[in-house]
Amino acid sequence: MKLPRPLRAPRTISRRTVSAFAGCEVCETAGLRLLCGAVRSRFEDDLWDLRGLADKARSVKPYELVWDFSEIINTSWRAVTKEVLLALLAPHHDSVMACSLALRKFRSPRTCRRFLNRLTDWFNWLTREGITLLEDVTQEHCDRFIDEQQWWVPEPGKPRQQVVPETLAESVRVVQLITLYGELLSTDSYRAGFVPWNGRSTLEIVGTKWLRGNRTPVAPDHILQPLLATCLYLVNEVGPHLAAVSEQMRVAAAERKELPFATVAHVPALREVIRRMRAAGEPLPEGVVTKRRTSEELGILNRLAWHHLAHRVGVRSISVVHLRPHIVPHLISLAKTVGFAGPWARDAPTIRRDDNSQPVAWTGPLTDNEVDSLIANVLTACLVVTCALTGMRNSELVELNVGCRRTTQLAGRTRYRLAGRLIKGKSMGGVPDEWVVIEEVHRTVGLAERLTGKPAGSALFGEIALSMRLKRLREWLEETGNRERWGLPLIPKGPISARMLRRTLALSIAERPGGLLAAKIALKHISVATTEGYAARPGGSQRLFLAEAEEAEEEVHLRLTVEAFHEMKAGRKPTGPGARSLIEAYQHVDARLQEAAQHDPKVLQDDRHLEGLLRKQAKTLHIGPANFCWFRDPSKALCLKLAGTPDATKPLIGMCDSARCPQATHHQRHRPVWIGQVITIETFVESPRVAKGEKQRLLCERDRAQRVVKEIDAASGTAA
Repeated sequence: MKLPRPLRAPRTISRRTVSAFAGCEVCETAGLRLLCGAVRSRFEDDLWDLRGLADKARSVKPYELVWDFSEIINTSWRAVTKEVLLALLAPHHDSVMACSLALRKFRSPRTCRRFLNRLTDWFNWLTREGITLLEDVTQEHCDRFIDEQQWWVPEPGKPRQQVVPETLAESVRVVQLITLYGELLSTDSYRAGFVPWNGRSTLEIVGTKWLRGNRTPVAPDHILQPLLATCLYLVNEVGPHLAAVSEQMRVAAAERKELPFATVAHVPALREVIRRMRAAGEPLPEGVVTKRRTSEELGILNRLAWHHLAHRVGVRSISVVHLRPHIVPHLISLAKTVGFAGPWARDAPTIRRDDNSQPVAWTGPLTDNEVDSLIANVLTACLVVTCALTGMRNSELVELNVGCRRTTQLAGRTRYRLAGRLIKGKSMGGVPDEWVVIEEVHRTVGLAERLTGKPAGSALFGEIALSMRLKRLREWLEETGNRERWGLPLIPKGPISARMLRRTLALSIAERPGGLLAAKIALKHISVATTEGYAARPGGSQRLFLAEAEEAEEEVHLRLTVEAFHEMKAGRKPTGPGARSLIEAYQHVDARLQEAAQHDPKVLQDDRHLEGLLRKQAKTLHIGPANFCWFRDPSKALCLKLAGTPDATKPLIGMCDSARCPQATHHQRHRPVWIGQVITIETFVESPRVAKGEKQRLLCERDRAQRVVKEIDAASGTAA
């Protein structure tokens, strides 16, 4: 929230005798729709219950919509808080419009709930300080309150920690809010002319600068790669078999509801089932181990899933008390002979292990609880894949419904979409939106729909809570031994969130073809899908994500340009057809840098001035798999000449022949790629299956790759 500047309070304030909102219904005044039968809170109530909002987003937690004003000790300040919050919810109310300093933009209930917490802290702090009237508040009180608010104790007995400036800034804002609505308040307000901190900006008050850059960290590669490998394996290999089991469970549960209860008349059928199981050596169905007080002999049956045994006979359940004399001795004897095993997936088909591709049964026999646990963890894998390969926010993931998948045919190709809602920056409840996704995501969401078994329109993933779900996934893989069974990598401990996955994808697209996801996912396909989604819905979610990726791309290109400059200064010069022009450009920049250093020597220690000089050069950079393309002159681009598109505004990196293009350069970072090409070609040349003529062509490619490696080594001073 940005407060008006300069902020000046009226010199005289005529206090209202009755609140402008007296007798009003909160939601009606704010223009918020309620569900039929929902609680209708009135302004005078000390508890506002907004949980019945019809248009609330799923990401809004129920507790955020229950506002308890009784926690404010001073009763007159409860009215102040109510008036301020309702004014934020209803900025177009006539009385709010009459306030010269009032904010004119609607604030969501979630934002207002945060302000309620801060106002409660502020007013109760004043009460503890012996202040009973807001007229007595001074700048000293404001400063002392903020000094205390900047520290918090995460756990009792632990050292206190300092909150981040942005969090502290919110406490400053609510202190200043009272000034904005002084003309509206009816019970108390600051004295005439008093403006906390004399109207200075909140970030200036807390001693920081507004950092516009995205500071969300990327998911560490040592966590991301095994996590993605595990989740993709669960989705592609385990998921389809598990979905079949889950569907069988739901069918069996539905059938069981229609069956009768067992009676003595069913005893012969029960004995026949027991006889057949003994003859086949089939274990009894295992369920949850109960802790009933029974004799040691009967205790063996505490592991028995009675409802599964009953289903075999065509009844809903078996009353042990009434049928015990008839079947329990037979069951005890059978249990001692064949034992117990989960009733599901007893003849599990094989899948390939992730580490060595050897066949292994996808699971052992599963109990009902084990199937439920497996479903929950594979759903977590579906969530990770969807989030990591789309860049969706938490608020967008939670809005996905069962049945959200869409497919269209365009130019002979299938396009995949997910229908959802865009919440961020939109009005209450958001607006309908669609994400264009790759086929892997479309298939993953389809698997999640099969696993949940919910009707169309139900929430697909429910609460996101990705960090907690991943913690359970790690523990489950180890405790069940499934990680060893499937040959999956160990997922190291560490923080992973939907925001981190979104940031990682944006940076990976910006850094392609060397992005963090490149080892497992075709980033080019994701980038194309994201761009297509933006073109189809320019105001949608993918526009915001694409803008974030493009901003990150600019940052990456500038960083790589600066790194190449420093490498040249250190004696590691670029090579390739475009090396000379790049070196000349860098020499020109270096001359200007030295000239600036004569007036301010600090420019040599800080890259900020250098970045300004190289920004124009960085805008021409395009990253290839084995080279940098400095696309300054389209008429010189070899790829455009080969494609017959000389008027294109971007190079065709996929057609790049960097050994011949006059705008391509090779750097030390590209050496491993060229070495890898040499090794690959030599492998093919040694193969007897490759035709002789093809070997001659490959040898020419190998010689060129070796020449590039030698040039890089010579320019870097590492040649043998």
